Amino acid sequence: MASRACLVAVNRTIRAGGLEEDGPHAALIDMARNLARRMDKAGPDEAPLNLLRMYDSAVTKLERAVAPKPAPRPRRDEGETAATADAVPAGPPDLKIVEESPLDRIRRQKHRAAG
Repeated sequence: MASRACLVAVNRTIRAGGLEEDGPHAALIDMARNLARRMDKAGPDEAPLNLLRMYDSAVTKLERAVAPKPAPRPRRDEGETAATADAVPAGPPDLKIVEESPLDRIRRQKHRAAG
């Protein structure tokens, strides 16, 4: 008798996640179960690589469907963050030259030499 390890694992994931067989994930559940049956029939050592990849992908998608959804983020206006929610917008910061450009340095040297 062939092993049913993959099918059992898929069914446990479905049951643990509370996914409904006729709910929005019905197609995913069917696909995962069919791939698990094919994996069990072929055996883990004899299964073709594409079957292994499809089964792994289906199990990953099941796990994502079961995972708790994060809380929705609060809606903010464009450019607004939590830190700037109550701040009054100011103009851009003043730019200051912190280093003399090579051209300005040459002009200053010429000015000293001429003066």
